[in-house]
Amino acid sequence: MFLSNKTILNILIILNLSILSIAYFIEYILKIPPCSMCTYQRIPYYLAIFVILLSFFEIINFKKLIVILILLTLINLGLSFYHMGIEQGFFKELSTCTNNLKANDMQNLLEELKKQKIVSCKDIPFTILGFSLATINFGVNIVLVLFYWIILKK
Repeated sequence: MFLSNKTILNILIILNLSILSIAYFIEYILKIPPCSMCTYQRIPYYLAIFVILLSFFEIINFKKLIVILILLTLINLGLSFYHMGIEQGFFKELSTCTNNLKANDMQNLLEELKKQKIVSCKDIPFTILGFSLATINFGVNIVLVLFYWIILKK
């Protein structure tokens, strides 16, 4: 029992939109700001939605779509692996994950702190069943790569 290409496209668009919706729910409803790595990990999902829409309009064929989705997912897999490594202390944080304050007195320091809303990439402010969102994203991307590979081989 194989699904039609149209059904697979519908599942993929819903899946990618759901993942982004969960991320925005955590950010805006639960009020847990994302770090810069969390924000970077959203980009492949946006691009996946874009190429899936191209496939809906038959601008790109189905097989090329799946190859592109595999590449995007591998990029996201790398980003989430790096983020997990930062959380565990295996990798150094990006400069966008830390404060680079350059204030020479207390008043300037307070002004700098008010302007910056940087969340450290090594902090884990939210978990699901004890797993950080980076770890969950890593697992989701492994499943997606396997799913895309199976579709490609069918």
